[in-house]
Amino acid sequence: MSALVLGGTGAVGHHIVQQLLASDQWSKVITVGRREVPLPADQPGASKLQQVVVNMDALQREAADIFSGFAVVVNMDALQREAAGIVSNVVVNMDALQSEAAGSFAGVDAVFCALGTTRADAGSADGFRKVDHDYVAAAAAAAKAAGVPYFGLVSAQGAAAGVPSSDWRLLHPLLYTRTKGLAEEAVKGQGFARVGIFRPGMLDRGDKARSIEKLFAPLTGAIAVSDVARVMLADAAAFKAGSVAGVGVFEMKDMRAAAAAAK
Repeated sequence: MSALVLGGTGAVGHHIVQQLLASDQWSKVITVGRREVPLPADQPGASKLQQVVVNMDALQREAADIFSGFAVVVNMDALQREAAGIVSNVVVNMDALQSEAAGSFAGVDAVFCALGTTRADAGSADGFRKVDHDYVAAAAAAAKAAGVPYFGLVSAQGAAAGVPSSDWRLLHPLLYTRTKGLAEEAVKGQGFARVGIFRPGMLDRGDKARSIEKLFAPLTGAIAVSDVARVMLADAAAFKAGSVAGVGVFEMKDMRAAAAAAK
């Protein structure tokens, strides 16, 4: 099977990439993001990886041939690695994903989307929505247009499109909940053969934990980011085997149970 990962530099996305590479079930792994996913030198399955470095604002328009040819604009600083067939860098603009990359995901069996940011990193409510909703919706549209059958989305506990929200910073938790819910609806609306929606609450990021996570994780029963990734891969494999279809929503308790079963 072949997989494409969006958001591979994030906590969950990084584990998705590592687990895909280490698994014999996946023969090709493509990452699409603003920068390459850093991996250990001894990463199992590294030769299966092709990394696409993009400007997220125009991905769909400029990456139409990424996954058919794997070479449009080469990063000369990574030429030695790319010539060896390990990494293929394509420079595209991610903001026009839907119009510019109609053929980007051709031949891909599963897309795993772990895109997400914080309001602080995005700089504004609009910047947050752009990453957590607009990029997700554009990726889903591109994947559907290319005939990808499976789309797995990292969402959030409590996601709900119908929640009233405001751009006021004080009310950002409501905006967060609504935006995540709208992203889910955008993905479900594409009509994939299988959509896996994964709603973790507090995440256990190990040594990469944020301050608030270090404080509250022991009290809230956080789930390890590696377990979220494990459940996503298991769901895609179950779909490939014909045992699941349609929309599957995994809450915290579901992910804990599925992660234990997948180990």
